[in-house]
Amino acid sequence: MTARCLLSALLCFCLFCSEPVPPDYTGPKREVVIKPGMSILEIATALKEKGIISSALIFQLIARLDRYDQRIQPGRYRFIPNSDPKLVLKMLARETPAFLFVTIPEGATTRQIAKILAENGICPADSFLTACADTVLLRSLDIPFATAEGWLFPETYEFQTGSDPRGLIRRLVHQFRTTYESLRRESRTTLTEPQVVILASIVEKEARVPEEFPVIAGVFLNRLRRHIPLQSCATVQFILPQPKERLSNGDLKIDSPYNTYLHPGLPPGPICNPGRLALRAVLHPAQHDYLFFVSKGDGTHIFSRTPQEHEAALRQVRSR
Repeated sequence: MTARCLLSALLCFCLFCSEPVPPDYTGPKREVVIKPGMSILEIATALKEKGIISSALIFQLIARLDRYDQRIQPGRYRFIPNSDPKLVLKMLARETPAFLFVTIPEGATTRQIAKILAENGICPADSFLTACADTVLLRSLDIPFATAEGWLFPETYEFQTGSDPRGLIRRLVHQFRTTYESLRRESRTTLTEPQVVILASIVEKEARVPEEFPVIAGVFLNRLRRHIPLQSCATVQFILPQPKERLSNGDLKIDSPYNTYLHPGLPPGPICNPGRLALRAVLHPAQHDYLFFVSKGDGTHIFSRTPQEHEAALRQVRSR
């Protein structure tokens, strides 16, 4: 008897002896994280411990018999309890639609989001980017720019593999609007929604620690009120092919409407997709008279009111 026939016979025996699957389940799904490099035994054990499959042995036999053990994709999946092991394997191999938790981080650009979705099998990156520039879709969502950049709200979502990119965009924008409206209450800002999104995208890239988000937003708003260029390094980074650890004087002279060292006011569009902290900071900024800030290199900043104070802060940072 060949090894394959032996496996088939053993599988039939296990299926015959196994407990029957309970009636259709309508309760909550069970989550399991499949990490890169996990063995089929580790995956089967994890699924059994979560109650997703009833037999780790049957799962392993099917996986090896149908050669799924080399095709399983890592991810953060959700399944109903006591699922059919063959269906679970098909989902893990992305042969049939599967539900995954996917996290879109704060400050991710549209291209970075497209890459994350593609890596998780949610939709192709190029299809997502094309949909993000669909004029008809953007107008239906009241997005006044050429792309959806800025309105794709960072959050952890449950997505289904093989999803329609337009549906994904609608969902991310809906989450943005729900969050924005809750944060907008009691705000005294005179900025329009697009202006808030643009400034929040800059704050998202400049701020590092939560308590400084509203302070940095206040600096930029003070500069806007006084018609002082924002001089945000983040907007210059946005126009570079690849981000740099330190910008050169030449970078600061690049002629682009996004270069806030050369052009006063807000840039023509968002530079990333801001999260809740950045949106809240712009809608509810700290009240102060700071006009400058410089990074201390540890995620925090020194804030200054005058050019002289700012120069002293620069010398202090450079001396370190």
